Amino acid sequence: MFIISVMSMLWKDNVVFRFGQAAIIGATVAHYCYMNTQYVQQNAVVPMLQGSWLLAVPLVLGLLAYTRLSKDAAWLAKYPTNLLVGVGTGLMIAGTLRGQIIDQVKQTLVDLFASPSTNCPICVFNAVLIFVGVATSLAFFIFTKEHKGALGYVVKVGRVFLMVSLGANFSGELVWYLTQMIGRIMYILNEFVWPLLGR
Repeated sequence: MFIISVMSMLWKDNVVFRFGQAAIIGATVAHYCYMNTQYVQQNAVVPMLQGSWLLAVPLVLGLLAYTRLSKDAAWLAKYPTNLLVGVGTGLMIAGTLRGQIIDQVKQTLVDLFASPSTNCPICVFNAVLIFVGVATSLAFFIFTKEHKGALGYVVKVGRVFLMVSLGANFSGELVWYLTQMIGRIMYILNEFVWPLLGR
């Protein structure tokens, strides 16, 4: 029923779709509330009753986040929010620098310099292509200089690499969504339609 109610949006916005959407969101929120309550009970309340009173600090900070629901006490929610933003930013910067910049540059250069020793022409071509793609794509995001002359040609090559990459990502997402849609339709046909038709 919920599958059909969500798919009814393909026709137009209607009451059945809004009911299905509200029911699914409500069930999801209730599930997460239950799971989070269980998590807090098992990882904070029970250990605190066994003597780990240091866990009261994150528990109190978590409860302070709910003071935003009150106009008079909303200012108390700034403390856990600032702590989360600070810690999250620190972890994100370190992870981003290592995973998305340093390791990417290192792998690109390692492939470029190591591939000639493999005596594999395809490996050399692949390494050069990746290096050119990375370098020209990064040049596309140089905004301190106008894209004219040699930089303009480099940027045009980078734009092609970016379009190919984004197109491939978009097509992958589209195929995934279509797969999910076909799976739901096949479920409806196999479980409800074909048995009603006697197949």
